Amino acid sequence: MFVTVALGLLVLMAPRIVRLRARPAGVDEQQFCSAVYAELRAGASLRDAIAQASLQADCAELRAIKAAALGGASINQLAAEVGRLPTIGTAAAAAVRVAALSGGRAAGIFLRLADRAAQEAETVRQKRVLTAQARMSAAVVCGIPALWLALGGFGQLRRLVAAGGGVVVVVGLGLQILGVALVWRLASA
Repeated sequence: MFVTVALGLLVLMAPRIVRLRARPAGVDEQQFCSAVYAELRAGASLRDAIAQASLQADCAELRAIKAAALGGASINQLAAEVGRLPTIGTAAAAAVRVAALSGGRAAGIFLRLADRAAQEAETVRQKRVLTAQARMSAAVVCGIPALWLALGGFGQLRRLVAAGGGVVVVVGLGLQILGVALVWRLASA
């Protein structure tokens, strides 16, 4: 029974701590910048290139760009929406503004921004791979106290309180809760 409860607890907690994501941050941005680059190389205007690239939007930031582009927003409004991209937003917004003001070619800039977003996505993926063991250890460390209580720890706590150790129980539980919160925070950082 102990093994079954332990495995059940691990299965319930693991996705929360491991946080599996199908697409790491930066992948959507890389695709967006690559699409803008391709549209600009094909001769589209900057506004049209952004509008076409945003049509394949998956993340919330790209959906906002898509809504602005399809809603007829000005190039400055589009730049503001592009600036909200988490990985390359500031640089992409500056590229949109400079290209709009100067009429310069922005295709090369968007190609480099796509490379930068791809590198960021790879860095995030590597970080997740390198910290997987620590996150799983955190799941086990956080799960042990809950497992102990589920397997009859409350009865032992009641006996300790009845014997005059109420302060020890309160302090111990408080420290345990604080420890679990700290491990949880470190694992999710």
